[in-house]
Amino acid sequence: MKVLKWLDRNFEDVVCAILLVSIVTMLMAQVVVRFVFGYGLTVSEELCRFMFLYLVYFAASLVALKGGHIRVTAHLQYLSTKARLALLMVSDLLWIGFNIMVIWEGIKLIDGMAARPMYSGAMLLDMRYVYVAVPLAFCLLTFRIIQRWVRHFRGEISILDTQVVEEG
Repeated sequence: MKVLKWLDRNFEDVVCAILLVSIVTMLMAQVVVRFVFGYGLTVSEELCRFMFLYLVYFAASLVALKGGHIRVTAHLQYLSTKARLALLMVSDLLWIGFNIMVIWEGIKLIDGMAARPMYSGAMLLDMRYVYVAVPLAFCLLTFRIIQRWVRHFRGEISILDTQVVEEG
């Protein structure tokens, strides 16, 4: 149970940290190889691009978990607490609707790629493994938005705050 709680709070942190360290390490190796041997490693360049894509999407989920996404909220200070919560809920429902559309279209794209597979230039990696980042990350993003509202209604956090309140 403690492992699941830890994963719930730290999954995106760990994934983003691993991806970032891997990208920096590979780019540094690329610089050294280019300087010492005079040529580049196309595989590492391509892999860094793919990992960066995953990093961006998982970081978006991390920010949703922490409640730190950019919002235009200056006008909310003039509203009552109930009106602010209602407006934030409507905006999050619209956001979830957008996410569901992206998930659906991402799944259709990946499914369509099964009939005519595409492969990356250097690694010859099936591009479906790269594109799966989109529906996967948007599923996680949607889950984190809903999870934040559930925590709000349970009294664990305030949705009006920008950061998650740590428990015990």
